[in-house]
Amino acid sequence: MATFCALLAATGYAIFLGTWCACPIADAMGVDVYLFSTSLASGNKTSDYGALFLQIVGTYGVSPCLVTWQANNVQPHYRRATAVAFVVSTVNVGGIVSTWLFTGAPRFHKATSINLAFSLGTAVASVGLILYLRAQNAGKRRKVLGLLQSDGQGTGDGGWDSPEERRRLGDRHPRFEYTM
Repeated sequence: MATFCALLAATGYAIFLGTWCACPIADAMGVDVYLFSTSLASGNKTSDYGALFLQIVGTYGVSPCLVTWQANNVQPHYRRATAVAFVVSTVNVGGIVSTWLFTGAPRFHKATSINLAFSLGTAVASVGLILYLRAQNAGKRRKVLGLLQSDGQGTGDGGWDSPEERRRLGDRHPRFEYTM
């Protein structure tokens, strides 16, 4: 249990640094995939009970990562507020729906299988998003180089890199870099 609490604390610190949110998500979901798989394969009530407590640590460590990642990658403020509200509501609805899956005691095979699939899907999606956002950042850097060559600095009124244009485009602006 202490190891998983240390993992959760390290996840929080990585998010605090503000550079990597997706890796802690993939790590926590990887832990959950292992623990849900252990629960499915084990016939021992003690190991199932221990895995349940550790699954909670992994699952609840993801929600702050998702909100932080979303808030870092969406601008302007009204789009950010909407995106964060969507993530929070989706996480809460998932928690509510998940509790209704726990039928067929004491093994809860259906609920564990579905939670395993969603944990695996979340881990794969976060890795996929890292690759996608890296490609987007590389494309934005190429676009900035092209704009610098064709239009110069563009910081004057109405220029491509003016404060007004940055506010108007938000995360679509070529100088906006997505965080991973």
